[in-house]
Amino acid sequence: MSLKYQKFLLFGDSITEFAFNTRMEDGKGDQFSLGAALCRDYTRKLDIVQRGFSGYTSRWALKLLPQILESEVSSEIVLCTIFFGTNDAASAGNQRVELPEFKQNITTLVHMLKAKDIHPILVGPALHDEKNWTLSKPDQAIQKVFRSSNRNKLYSDTLKDIATAEDVGFVDLHKAFTVQGGSHWQELLCDGVHFTGKGYEVFYNALLDTIRATYPQYAPESVSYKLPNWREVQADGSNLDRIL
Repeated sequence: MSLKYQKFLLFGDSITEFAFNTRMEDGKGDQFSLGAALCRDYTRKLDIVQRGFSGYTSRWALKLLPQILESEVSSEIVLCTIFFGTNDAASAGNQRVELPEFKQNITTLVHMLKAKDIHPILVGPALHDEKNWTLSKPDQAIQKVFRSSNRNKLYSDTLKDIATAEDVGFVDLHKAFTVQGGSHWQELLCDGVHFTGKGYEVFYNALLDTIRATYPQYAPESVSYKLPNWREVQADGSNLDRIL
């Protein structure tokens, strides 16, 4: 048994970059952490590798992914989330990526992963709280850069179409936030865009549901645990020599 771990790559924008944060809101203490929860589930099974880049879009992701795959030794990566679209969906500014280009960008990213035998999981943008975002980012309103749940859904639906065409996993956060959040869905967002711990927990549950449905061999319960329980190890460790 090798102690070289296969990897689960998380690739995306700020929502991926903040995935290990436990304090998303001032004065509210520790909250649920997506990254920590995945590390717990895949301990001694897969390494969780976080590559999130705040503010980035699918256009810029095309520049990054080849370098990431090279630096992480792509042959060791078995799963990869692609979570872009929240910034692409902005109405203006240098982050804006129109739907036709967005579709091509994401499709290209999927093909990059497939060429390396990596299983892609597309993640769609969630809901958007326009009132809270305007309060937290008044400069964007002045610059006439607007975001909305409706625009997010257009990009999410495009991702769903790509996932269907490419036969890869898809996490529908727009639907998950709508269903799980109900009339209090704003509590899933800390500033209108980024997630609270509750929001990350919805993301986590939807992600695991997608893995179990699309790539069941990589569900936490299906991946082999590395090395025996300590109670099974002989005092001198000699039986480990036969395993390693």
